[in-house]
Amino acid sequence: MNLIQRIHGNTQPDPHSHGNETHSHNPPFWVRHYDTIVNVITLGKIKSTHQQTAVLANLQPGQAVLDIGCGTGALLMEVEKIIGAQGTAVGLDIEPAMIEQARRRAAKNHSHATFDVASIDNIPYPDNTFDAAIQSLVFHHLTDTQKEAGLLELKRVLKPNGRLLIVDLNPTRRGLATSLPGHNQLDQVDHVRSEVVERMAVAGFKNIQSDTHPNKQLSYAMGKCVDNDALLTIH
Repeated sequence: MNLIQRIHGNTQPDPHSHGNETHSHNPPFWVRHYDTIVNVITLGKIKSTHQQTAVLANLQPGQAVLDIGCGTGALLMEVEKIIGAQGTAVGLDIEPAMIEQARRRAAKNHSHATFDVASIDNIPYPDNTFDAAIQSLVFHHLTDTQKEAGLLELKRVLKPNGRLLIVDLNPTRRGLATSLPGHNQLDQVDHVRSEVVERMAVAGFKNIQSDTHPNKQLSYAMGKCVDNDALLTIH
């Protein structure tokens, strides 16, 4: 069985393990109706946005992909269409009720994706596990400490030459999403193409590219996990 027994097989305890999960018995309204809310915010474009994000990640069949802040798992369903049955799709979210919904979605779609409750600053997988990691519409919710620690954790679990793709709101392009409570206080700057790029560079990511997402309300940044030894060899 590949990739640490397909993430949840018979493995030894990992020092980054999340331990026992807790379950939310009365999740808030926005969690119970998350997919409907996001679909309204994106004017019915959430499926195409996920498809575009999966394409941007430059995935290949058979690769291992981590979706950090996976919500109900919709993005991973699009990822699986690219990496195929031989690939490994893993989703993490801090909200247990989201993970419960993601698992139900996976079962309904006959998906092989696996889901765990965990945070970006304590990812429960060994070093060099994933070929790519994706974070979509999560970065602006994180604290400065979570951003710093989380990017280092993502770099740790990515393989050499692994890719990190971060997609988030671009508040300079006004839309319904940036008008809602919790988003309408965002500074009117494209923080993906400024703050995210800068933080990725500080964390050690290289070859960072950033541009407008095909969904024009969003921007993206993507960088490679290239160690210093590899850079010395190249140059």
